[in-house]
Amino acid sequence: MARIEARIDGTIKSKAKDVLANHGLTISDFMRMTLTTVAHDGLPKYYSIPNRQLKNSIQEVIDDLSGKEKLLEARNLKELD
Repeated sequence: MARIEARIDGTIKSKAKDVLANHGLTISDFMRMTLTTVAHDGLPKYYSIPNRQLKNSIQEVIDDLSGKEKLLEARNLKELD
């Protein structure tokens, strides 16, 4: 088995340890479960990792707000087609 170390605020560690203990788990148990899930299934959807399309859309808005390149305007949904 590999060993993993992480630096974390002592208060956070203590609170997490107490919560996990109430469920019969240790921090090591939880880390094993979490990393195994990520290895097999990837990150959970709630992490909302932006895809290329979202990143490009965000950049377009940044460019528009900075005056670098204006976004096309539409007054209704039909104009967006």
